[in-house]
Amino acid sequence: MRRSKSECNEPAFFDEVFTAADELFLAMHDGDYPYVLPLNFVRQGQALYLHCALEGHKMDCIRQNPRVAFTVVTDVTIHREKSTTYFKSLCGKGQACIVEDEAEKGRALDAIAQRYAALCPQPTPTASIQRTAVVRIDIEELVGKRRLPSGTA
Repeated sequence: MRRSKSECNEPAFFDEVFTAADELFLAMHDGDYPYVLPLNFVRQGQALYLHCALEGHKMDCIRQNPRVAFTVVTDVTIHREKSTTYFKSLCGKGQACIVEDEAEKGRALDAIAQRYAALCPQPTPTASIQRTAVVRIDIEELVGKRRLPSGTA
């Protein structure tokens, strides 16, 4: 990282940003250009879980090349007078895999529903588990960065 004073790689910072961020931006390989999407997610340990349709471009990209990158950002404030932006963010890399185990899918879907206070039945019904894809990203690399106003910790 070019500005090492902005780097923050403490586990508590990772927890704070993952908890506060509403969406994750996932970058996948798609031939000559990256393919990036904003997605709902939940973190469990060193893994991220996403839900999606059973078929589609995202799933095709993951099947072709499971190496992905992602970013999450929170507490974004643009300070126009100083021509700067304050934020907390994480950037990471990992291996994506399509979860086949119904128990793991159910736990992931329940965790996503809880994270976003969804009004869907829990535990997730078997029919919903079978018609929903779950992708797990095993985090291999994670870097945190923050820029805060002067005098803030």
